[in-house]
Amino acid sequence: MSSKIELYLQRIGYSGNTGISAETLQNLQRAHLSHVPYENLDLLYRRPGSLEIAELYQKIVLDRRGGYCFELNGLLAWLLRELGFHVTEYFGRWLQGEIPLPPRRHRVLKVKVSGRNFLVDAGMGRVCPLEPLELQVGVTQTREGQDYRIILHENLGFVVQNRIGGEWTNYYSFTEDPHWTVDFLYVHYYCAHHPSSVFNRELKVHLFTPYGRNSIADIPDPETGRKKRIARISQPDSSVKTISVAGAEDLDRILRTHFNLHVPHVKDLPYPEPR
Repeated sequence: MSSKIELYLQRIGYSGNTGISAETLQNLQRAHLSHVPYENLDLLYRRPGSLEIAELYQKIVLDRRGGYCFELNGLLAWLLRELGFHVTEYFGRWLQGEIPLPPRRHRVLKVKVSGRNFLVDAGMGRVCPLEPLELQVGVTQTREGQDYRIILHENLGFVVQNRIGGEWTNYYSFTEDPHWTVDFLYVHYYCAHHPSSVFNRELKVHLFTPYGRNSIADIPDPETGRKKRIARISQPDSSVKTISVAGAEDLDRILRTHFNLHVPHVKDLPYPEPR
């Protein structure tokens, strides 16, 4: 095993078996989501990086940063291939809470193991399965008490759904046409620069912990309508502590303490207020 792979596995806190199996795949995704935060700080601060593997490795493994789906799943795809897994990358549409037909802006992986296909995804910022979903149509799959299923849609292709309040809700969709890094570049640019992109306007930081999910998000104040930057930190007693993030000092402290993130430009550049 190369030193680069060893460092990557250390980054995600993984010391288990790396043989090609469904169990290894499950454990790797869980480890990734539990150690590498979903975060869009570079996009928010207008400092988007490259999707080239060397730069992603530097950012996520060596600099111990996080990223969003194009970055996290892009580097995870590299790791899985290096370990010997057969990986196909798809371009998906994030559907939950979106306009009726959003653009494709989600990167998801299909990994084939012993004749079974799994959806591997370490690049989501919302509640998501900690372990891969098997690519089976019409079968309810439960992860951490949450139900998921995959259906076929005549236009959207495969649609992953989750059950919320007893009703099935569209989560994201994809079609089975393979994509490569070059295909994701223009949407990465859109996410970083376009005025309609939520990724350069709203802070999103998420990390799974032994106690639940920690997050920072810009949410509307019900009284004023203006957005507030709020951190929600899961506690050992299953409660959630809510913290108002008032400025750069607060954000830097919370990132270090609750997400194990040291991001120098958070304090060096002007603080982007919620909008």
